[in-house]
Amino acid sequence: MTLSTHVTVEAGELPALQAAMRDAQTAAADYYGQTARNNSIDDLGTPVRRFLVAAQTVNDLLTNSVSDSATYERITSSGSHPGASVIRGVKYVRNVAQHLAHVIRPRDEHVLIGGVLGLRIYTFWDEVPATVHAQLRPSTQRLKADYDALLLGTNVTDTMLDALKFFSDIAPDIPHRDQRGEWTGFPLMSQPGVKDRLHPEEPTDEKDARTWLDERRPNGDVRVICGQLTKDGMRYLLGHTFVGRLSYAPFVETADQLGRDTAAGFPYVVGDVLANTVDRTEGIPHVVQSAVFASPGDIATWTAPVPSRGWDEDWVDERTARTWHRMVEMERGVASSDYFIRALTPVRGHGWWITRRMPA
Repeated sequence: MTLSTHVTVEAGELPALQAAMRDAQTAAADYYGQTARNNSIDDLGTPVRRFLVAAQTVNDLLTNSVSDSATYERITSSGSHPGASVIRGVKYVRNVAQHLAHVIRPRDEHVLIGGVLGLRIYTFWDEVPATVHAQLRPSTQRLKADYDALLLGTNVTDTMLDALKFFSDIAPDIPHRDQRGEWTGFPLMSQPGVKDRLHPEEPTDEKDARTWLDERRPNGDVRVICGQLTKDGMRYLLGHTFVGRLSYAPFVETADQLGRDTAAGFPYVVGDVLANTVDRTEGIPHVVQSAVFASPGDIATWTAPVPSRGWDEDWVDERTARTWHRMVEMERGVASSDYFIRALTPVRGHGWWITRRMPA
């Protein structure tokens, strides 16, 4: 008999689990957003503790409140999924935060990365003092080995993504999703020069991540093409992704990728963005990586369908040609292996975060 690797969640059990997952997802996104805001370690401790409580709530519900809790118990105790140890480590430090007079927060030592496109600090889980550990119940003390092995000294964001991925792997229906079907709070905002994961579902292996990103539909509602450039025989389409009437990020995609996106049902149109939008960047100060353009009217009134075969010759607006040429060179990965801009999604309280696609 083949044992199930998924926990069956009944319809009546789903709302509570999705609500707890939403709490965990938004806490992770809030934490990551605050790492770019020059906040103190104490400030960052607040969303960290929120995440611990929410993640442990999901764990408790799967352990005690679903009819198929036996499957969850088997998965978490068998070692068949490495994320189970992460969840035990999360439970350990959550119990410390909830039951003892010890403040859980990232350690003071951290890494600062960034430049003109923004700074971000990367923090790590701190040691739990022996005197604090000694006050815990034996059942919680046994979890310290998991905490020390998988959390201590680890990037806090990575642990959050690992925990969320574990829950999604064993109960795929419980992640909370927005109106476009994307995980609420994700993807996170890209950081120039850093290839860390930006989404719980994103594979850790670079080759697998590239495939995963290429198979995803872009987020947003529509993409407006503003030109085409060919480099070394590869055609690139360039333009802006709109959510409603707002664009928060430019995009550069290969013609092949555009074909895959349209086959998956994502709409691309062509139009003059500069002539039909208003620059609203100053009104949204937390957006630091690109301009924000607003269309006063319906985008359909100033755009047209993309030719079925694309364009035989390159074209680009002379007003922005230099910028687009530079973007294409950068996104081709001549000097880096960063993702291409691939998607953007709203994060409560933090505006619009950008994720990218790796160059082919």
